[in-house]
Amino acid sequence: METTFIRRDQFSISPRGIVHKPTDAAFIPNLGDPHSGMFRVGQLANNRSMKNFDPVNVKRMMRALWVEYVTENQDLFKATILKAPRSRNDR
Repeated sequence: METTFIRRDQFSISPRGIVHKPTDAAFIPNLGDPHSGMFRVGQLANNRSMKNFDPVNVKRMMRALWVEYVTENQDLFKATILKAPRSRNDR
């Protein structure tokens, strides 16, 4: 059985993660660490109804697109360090 070609435009990417729209497979990053998180299979394992997307290739493309997105948008993932306001005695 032939697998369906995986394209960039099949993915939705935001700071909240990346989703393969045809299968609803997703990577959801942990807060504070965009390189770790949870992978949701969605309908990826159900090849009969999902046009035979190869799970290995979907994950590979998802990983590559996510790394590219995080690299190009590093400022979205930097932890904001809040400093307590100084009291009058600290001046």
